[in-house]
Amino acid sequence: MQLEDGRGRGYSASISESNRLNVSAKSNPRMFYISRDEQRAFSAVGIDSSAAAGDMVFHLKNTSASRNMVLHTLAASSANNTLLKLWEVTGTAASGSEITPTNLNLTSGLTAEADCMGGEAAAITGLATGRLISCRRITASTHIALDLNDALIIGPSDQIAVEYDTGTTGSVELTAVFYYEDINRQN
Repeated sequence: MQLEDGRGRGYSASISESNRLNVSAKSNPRMFYISRDEQRAFSAVGIDSSAAAGDMVFHLKNTSASRNMVLHTLAASSANNTLLKLWEVTGTAASGSEITPTNLNLTSGLTAEADCMGGEAAAITGLATGRLISCRRITASTHIALDLNDALIIGPSDQIAVEYDTGTTGSVELTAVFYYEDINRQN
């Protein structure tokens, strides 16, 4: 028997001794398969030891021309009570510290098609805020994770930034976990 996958490849199917169709399923989160099979899952960590109210402390831009960036999770911790805002932004990020995202498949040599910056050296400048995507309040010395369930898709040339909106000057740490998918991917 042949099974049609919609792409004209027609795979052979097998039947077990108990007369049941043998099948398998992809049951892990999508990011697992992207990391394992395509080696296009990454994390980027930004640490700002002196974030002040109004500072942009993290920036991420998709520089791929052929892939969407999917933001899986954005995690943050802060030494002080603060309100963090996740913005869609435009402009050219400047003044911060360049961050090189890490491929989550440590056996891979592929690099992220991204510009990424943290606010360690200085607050990130050159960005104009657009739509507010999310905001989260953090109490001192705690951790939050904004689990976006792979719903925030950052297209080619699109970018986001995190603002340390209010709070006493102090340390804030952010980790973005993201992956890439070809534009118009159907599965």
